[in-house]
Amino acid sequence: MQSKKKILIVDDEKQLVSLVSLHMKMSGYEVLSANDGEEALSIIKEERPDLIILDLMLPKIDGWEVCKRLRAESRMGNIPVIMLTARSESADKLKGFECGADDYVTKPFSPRELVARVKRVLARSENGSSAPKRYNIGNVVIDLQDFTIKVKSEDVDITEKERNILKALMARPGEPLSRERLLDIVWGDDNVEYGNIDVHIRHLREKIEKDPDDPKIIKTVKGVGYAVEVT
Repeated sequence: MQSKKKILIVDDEKQLVSLVSLHMKMSGYEVLSANDGEEALSIIKEERPDLIILDLMLPKIDGWEVCKRLRAESRMGNIPVIMLTARSESADKLKGFECGADDYVTKPFSPRELVARVKRVLARSENGSSAPKRYNIGNVVIDLQDFTIKVKSEDVDITEKERNILKALMARPGEPLSRERLLDIVWGDDNVEYGNIDVHIRHLREKIEKDPDDPKIIKTVKGVGYAVEVT
């Protein structure tokens, strides 16, 4: 009999932990919990969960620091992390991706949505090894360490918004992100139109695609949004 996947929920809101725990158990997962970052790191070392649901604003050690310390550990550095945040600022979400989070959910959220995210992240983790630090796509090289881009060995200058869109897409290679999701990640609470995404994608394609009208890297997924193809 296959053992249950072990989920660690880290949040100082006890009611939220109870609610999320209930839904995770109903979905067939074993559940662990911690109320601060220090306790979380201790449980991670002892129990080695299969996935961590991690709040950002934690007592003692915040979620960003927990994630960074986790990613620095060779034995536990590939444990998937979904970040929970009450913040809607795009900078927080991008900072989460930069320190190694696999996904994020903004409070308040639907427990059913969180369960779906958990299943998706676990499936992605099981189907592949840890993500590479650099992608070579034809004559394009994208280095995720310092997020530099080269085309035919020449540095490419991109704007902050273009960089952040590409960061969000590169965090999930091959997985489509909707325009709404990209707006949420990159613009946060700023009131902008969906068309902004299309304009920035077009500019990105002009800088890194051999033929922007027939893109091979930043693909349009009809009826969904955009995805980065890295194979």
